[in-house]
Amino acid sequence: MAPETYDKILSTARRLFVQQGYTATSMRQVAEMAGIGKATIYHHFPDKQSIVMALLSHNLARMETALQRVRAESDPRRRIQVAAETSVDFLFESADIMQIVRREIPGARDQMQAGFAKFFQEYMALLAEAIQRGTEQGIFRPVDPLSTARVLMTMIQGTFAMAYLINERSQTPQQAAAALLDVYFQGLDAR
Repeated sequence: MAPETYDKILSTARRLFVQQGYTATSMRQVAEMAGIGKATIYHHFPDKQSIVMALLSHNLARMETALQRVRAESDPRRRIQVAAETSVDFLFESADIMQIVRREIPGARDQMQAGFAKFFQEYMALLAEAIQRGTEQGIFRPVDPLSTARVLMTMIQGTFAMAYLINERSQTPQQAAAALLDVYFQGLDAR
């Protein structure tokens, strides 16, 4: 299987699914837009749903990479920073395909939900651990680690939701993460 052809099919299909929807996109269109023959696309993917499942698998792999980056950080503040940056980046990059899966492909929706549930459980545990460790080291004031981790996740999800809902992504994921972390770490009080 030629990796460049496989990747070209995926990127072309993703673009078409986002532009016109999963249901409205045909395998023929994907082949034409990718500049390959219809037989070639069927060599790599038996049907359109297998393309979406490959895109979904790619997203789940990106989530695992994000978790690895967060796990690797032992410094509490840095772990939280990496978690926010990777989360915002993942959400900005994956939002369109996740919406398509949730909206148009019921079977894939369950697989996506299961992957996200597992991801967020570990993610929350890693954040709570960093907050607990930071509290013990005197970096953070005493707080409930799990509740404080939920606040951060709510801020991350809110940042993404606002950018997505109003279709305004003027900030890079790193800028968005830095802005929310400033408020998260410093609060609003002018001490």
